[in-house]
Amino acid sequence: MRKLKNNLEPNLDINDKTQISTWLIVLIFLIPVFVYLPGILGKIPYPSDSALYTDLILTHYPNALYLKQSIIEYHQIPLWSSLIHSGAPFAANPLAGLFYLPGWLALLFPLPEGISVILAVHAVFGSWGMYQFLKEENTGEIGAVAGGVAFGLLPKMAAHYGAGHVSLIYAISWTPWLLLVSRKDQKGWKTGITAALLFLADPRWAVYAGMFWFSYEFAHRQKQGFSTNFLYYLRSGIIAILIASPLILPMYEFVGLSTRLQMGVDDIQAFSLAPAKILNLIIPASGGSPEWYLYSGGIIIGLFIMQIFIKQLREKNRFWSAWVLISLLISFGSWLINPSWLVNLPIISLLRVPTRAFFLAGYSLTVITARSLDSIITGGLGHKRLSKIAFSLAIFSLGMGLSITYLLGEFSIIAIWGFGFLFLFSILILISKPVAKERGWIWILVGLMVVDLFGAGIQSYYRKDKNEITSREIVDSIKEDTDKFRLYSPSYSFPQYLAVENGFELTDGVDPLQVAAYSEFMDKASGVTSQGYSVTIPAFNTGNPALDNAGSMPNAFLLGLLNVKYVISEFMIDNPDLHEIPTGDQSYLYVNSFILDRAWIEDELICEENYQLKNSKKISNLEFSPNRIGLTAYGPGRLVLSEVYYPGWKVIVDGDAKAIEQAYGLLRSVDLTEGEHEINFKFQPITVYIGLGLAAIGWTLAVWQIRKDK
Repeated sequence: MRKLKNNLEPNLDINDKTQISTWLIVLIFLIPVFVYLPGILGKIPYPSDSALYTDLILTHYPNALYLKQSIIEYHQIPLWSSLIHSGAPFAANPLAGLFYLPGWLALLFPLPEGISVILAVHAVFGSWGMYQFLKEENTGEIGAVAGGVAFGLLPKMAAHYGAGHVSLIYAISWTPWLLLVSRKDQKGWKTGITAALLFLADPRWAVYAGMFWFSYEFAHRQKQGFSTNFLYYLRSGIIAILIASPLILPMYEFVGLSTRLQMGVDDIQAFSLAPAKILNLIIPASGGSPEWYLYSGGIIIGLFIMQIFIKQLREKNRFWSAWVLISLLISFGSWLINPSWLVNLPIISLLRVPTRAFFLAGYSLTVITARSLDSIITGGLGHKRLSKIAFSLAIFSLGMGLSITYLLGEFSIIAIWGFGFLFLFSILILISKPVAKERGWIWILVGLMVVDLFGAGIQSYYRKDKNEITSREIVDSIKEDTDKFRLYSPSYSFPQYLAVENGFELTDGVDPLQVAAYSEFMDKASGVTSQGYSVTIPAFNTGNPALDNAGSMPNAFLLGLLNVKYVISEFMIDNPDLHEIPTGDQSYLYVNSFILDRAWIEDELICEENYQLKNSKKISNLEFSPNRIGLTAYGPGRLVLSEVYYPGWKVIVDGDAKAIEQAYGLLRSVDLTEGEHEINFKFQPITVYIGLGLAAIGWTLAVWQIRKDK
């Protein structure tokens, strides 16, 4: 028994004889790039052929294009975005990626293709990090290469690429580096830097990655005394918070003013994994949503099952096997446990979609794969034992494949994909001699694993041409209008990427973070009342934008206060204050008779009865840039700017700072005395500036200490 246990440990003398040339390793680790190749070549990834939306086009492409245009046209880094919701804090929004500098590399390429390029780079980066982590764990070369490329080819990652979850993939790619750096880091400075970069990529994933990292630290960190370990965690925590402060501080402020605090238990537990979908572990199908995509590969599942029946290997992998189980239990969400106290805990209450925890299972399965292959290579498991397990798996996978085909009444490659590769894995184990001196077959196994993961990944999303999802008729109808105005659509008929491409601004839009006061105002202005938390304004209560809000009655006057000139809809709107304009598009286009200018002077509150006051005083020289609005106005009266009131905006009147007041519960205003005035509204959020200062301190301290410790 002791001899067998010792054989399970990596035999360095044997593994060192396995020479893999550098160019071959480079080629292997470039394989994940091909998962993202359609997007690099101009296709748009979608979750399925019937899916209408993807976050890549909804959010990440418009944000990246807005950032690029702001830098080129205004020579400014935008801290405020005028793109959707009549304006919102750009720097405070984690989906903007403003402080995640690696994401800026996408701007060097044509968009949206550049986003797929950087996603591919992150996949390779994550693969290499996993490879290095496995090597640090004393895994043999073949096992480390297999585990590394398996991580970059995780089909769940490809499925979320189809959903457009760009920032999530960025952050997940940092996970192996977090564990690798912390394993080698004695003082905590490098760990803190890595944790901060992961947080800046996507704060939501940082919660899961933080739990994963801490449990790994607790289980594997060498016992160095309480004070030594405490100082390590203290240093890494302080550095992480300091470097991530440019996002932490404004985001914390934004969340406190947003609808995110209105999420209920059902919102937090959205897309919980139904027990009936457990077969997604071995069948590469989403079951209706990429969030339910669990497939990790037939070969990988085979190795995972194999190690369960080998005591010594099972004990060696118990930490990683435990996390496979923990991740699965978390993914069940409300199907398993639904206590209100749990989802109302700080931080947890701001998270949604528990199935994303399953990425930790994917990570753990790749480690188990690498270790299991390593143990097979060293020859310590015994061919007879492996043959018995392989024979059972072959019968099981063959039976399941035939049963599924019979139940479907037809042959489906996707339905039996996982069982097919599990069968091939079993047959290969049966006919091969997995001993140290004969390793050629192991490369066949690794090759099958790559084909399995790549094939499942490329089938986990659907590819569309950009011109399939772009409608230009409405754009042609309004692009000649040179006035400053906003658009509104109750049916998401004018997507935000199309708006930013053509220089339009929207009152509606899609984003998980919304100013609560604006959401309340739009409930009245749109005539659509949201039923709980919604990522869209207006809400689409059944998820069908083309029909959900049919019959709603927009308030033309309130929309006019937001400078809405045109309303675009998939259905007819019976409102006498909205006048239809014929177009060649299937959508309906209306002009708002209550349109107000972007700024006006008033002696009293404007209402429908005294609407003519909008032109009672003159506004001129109106200039806009991302962080500044300048104009000339004639007093006396109250200057109202049709822009959302938000902390950080300041107003300078004739060179003197004045207080900004709220008008109509939402807009910015300032009182003016008689005469002509030069007025500048500037967005100077103190939270961002403090955060940048803290980040500078954090980087300086960390770099200085790292150099000092060398």
